Amino acid sequence: MGSNPSELYSCIMSNMVTRSLEVVAFGSCYVDTNVENYPFGNDGIAPETELVGERYETVPGGSAVNFCRLLGEFGLRTAFIGMAGDDPNGDTLARLLEQHNVQAELVRLPDLLTNISFNVTNPDGEHIMLVAGTANASLSPDDVMPKLEQLLPLIKMLYLGGCFKLKAFEHAFAQIANLAKRNSVELAIDHGRVPEGTSEAMLGAIKALVLSAAYYLPSRDEFCKLWGVADIEEGLRRLKDEAPDLIVVVKDGANGAFYWSGDSTQQVKAERVEKVVNATGAGDSFNAGLIAALAKDQSLADAIAYGCRVAASKIRAEALPSL
Repeated sequence: MGSNPSELYSCIMSNMVTRSLEVVAFGSCYVDTNVENYPFGNDGIAPETELVGERYETVPGGSAVNFCRLLGEFGLRTAFIGMAGDDPNGDTLARLLEQHNVQAELVRLPDLLTNISFNVTNPDGEHIMLVAGTANASLSPDDVMPKLEQLLPLIKMLYLGGCFKLKAFEHAFAQIANLAKRNSVELAIDHGRVPEGTSEAMLGAIKALVLSAAYYLPSRDEFCKLWGVADIEEGLRRLKDEAPDLIVVVKDGANGAFYWSGDSTQQVKAERVEKVVNATGAGDSFNAGLIAALAKDQSLADAIAYGCRVAASKIRAEALPSL
């Protein structure tokens, strides 16, 4: 490093900020506009139709972003690595991340369009998501690995959400898992929806990633489809044999969540939700509540129950429950 005092000061300040982190995540990211009580019916939105919604919010979005954003509300210090364009929406995304106490580690390129998402929920709780942009599809290991190598020695957990969207990472997931292991960083995985037609190589790569993790937090359908099992209990038994130390919590909507304890499946019931206001990111909210509770040394069962309460508060558009 040169002897320039301002350069040295900038480097020291950067290290001070980075060393304060606890969780890093990477993946797809969006400028999300979430609209509640949007007046569409069972047939969706018809062409040549203008529908007028009511309340909306503009927030940084994406599975991994939602997780970081919620953890920030619990007081944990997080950073997000993602791709954005060198465009006004990229400026908005960076600003929104920082406003939500998420350290923005964005790779920004001028030939890309930052991804945007328009999420609408109708009075019956049904949801439509419209997405546009090119940045997420361009995220590659060459963009992420240098940042991970810088940040992982200084953190406790690496979170990967929406793994199947990260098509360029099929051959890099094992490298990422090994890097986390070398730095004694716990992996938490929520791979998201398993798309039809996913290659056997990609399925195998994500299975291996899950088996190397400390926490695995899928939904029921995603869990059963990836592992080819008929039900949650069969899958939990299988993973208990293949990865005895892996903590698996399977989310099942109104049925709550399931996990393995001792020699049997245990259920934690969900909180009752009378009216769905905004279900966008409910699963990510559960994940953040669970991890935040575990960070406060709560038992796994209590942490799952708290995750259920956090998810319910997100769906009802209420303040977070006390931890």
